[in-house]
Amino acid sequence: MKIRTAKKEDVQEVWNIGNNVSEFKTAENVVIFWPKEILENCINKEDIIFYIVEEEEKIVGFSIVNLNKSLGKAEIENIYVLPEYRKNKIGTAILDRILQELKNRKFNNVNCLADEATEFYKKYGFTKGKMFTWMDITLSDNFKGLNN
Repeated sequence: MKIRTAKKEDVQEVWNIGNNVSEFKTAENVVIFWPKEILENCINKEDIIFYIVEEEEKIVGFSIVNLNKSLGKAEIENIYVLPEYRKNKIGTAILDRILQELKNRKFNNVNCLADEATEFYKKYGFTKGKMFTWMDITLSDNFKGLNN
């Protein structure tokens, strides 16, 4: 297993993987996954950590972390591993790498939306916040339709 920083040539494959995962759907008529244009904008940015996980040169997982340096806070947007590669500690390896990078960069707080991964994050000491309703609004057509 190899964890590395994402490159522009990874975007299509990451999008293909993410676009087929129903868990990423946030609301009716909203794209299931990040549009390719946004994924491309995440490459080599100071405010994003975008990792790729490879097994035998095949992308089997990825993570996207949004950084707010001013607040010293990071939000894990996605950690995803293809189902057939789960139970191999790949998610654990990605999260270890993310947390170490955030410590190195002196971030003070990390949060995530866990849903189905709540138990995974609890093992790392993440605590469950109060229940709330996630609210969002789409301000552009980038997140509408499935052909992005």
